[in-house]
Amino acid sequence: MNIVKKILELYESNMAFVIATVIESEGSAPGKSGFKIIVDSQGNTYGTVGGGEIEFEVIEHCKRLMSIGKNDVKKYLLTKKDVAVEENITVVPMMCNGSITIFYEVSGMKSEVYIFGGGHVGQALLRMLSSLGYHIKLIDNREEFCNPNTVQGADEYIYSDYRDFTEKFEPSENSYLISLTHGHSFDYEILKRVYSRKLNIKYIGVISSKSKGKQLKDKLLEEVSSELKFSKLHTPIGLKIGGDSAAEIALSVAAELQTVRYSKKVIVE
Repeated sequence: MNIVKKILELYESNMAFVIATVIESEGSAPGKSGFKIIVDSQGNTYGTVGGGEIEFEVIEHCKRLMSIGKNDVKKYLLTKKDVAVEENITVVPMMCNGSITIFYEVSGMKSEVYIFGGGHVGQALLRMLSSLGYHIKLIDNREEFCNPNTVQGADEYIYSDYRDFTEKFEPSENSYLISLTHGHSFDYEILKRVYSRKLNIKYIGVISSKSKGKQLKDKLLEEVSSELKFSKLHTPIGLKIGGDSAAEIALSVAAELQTVRYSKKVIVE
């Protein structure tokens, strides 16, 4: 198996994983320096650090580290003898009587941004967000606006009917949704399914005027539930920093996204 190729595949699919690498091996040990194993967020493993009890121990530690997002270095003594060891050394019951040191490197899942609409503002926003460490998914019901040859900056391009996509997608709680479609009816259909399905999304933004934003909320209250809360819904979208070009609107949206991402309050003087 090509470990480097698998690492690239996991990066591109935005899946969290841990790389465990043998950095030192002493005495009789099944894993030699340079051996690697990858454990992904679904528990799949690729590669090996030698097999047996040490491999089981390493896999379990990978899972623990993935949950807290922290790198680590651990030394293991591979023996079935009753021996006293230092506090930072873990004894693994194996017949080898050697030792092995593992470096654990955690790669966490990036926050996902769902951008609905690859028009002028959507394209400008893609350029803004592409260097900020998000995993960006562009969704458009027009094939020409959902093509990596003509629209750059997304990690995934999804050519789909907005209604069909929002009926089945499963965003994480740490994801962001931005609706910049070419029609308010599309924006409403997206919102309706998000709220009908009670999806828990960190940020929901819809491009609109104040009056149109109020109409969207009123319609949701009427057709979905009168108990809806809109604390995560931003419409009109973006910080009020001035300008109405596509690039300026994209800048205001990106700035608002960052304030939510880092839990910052915007101070208006």
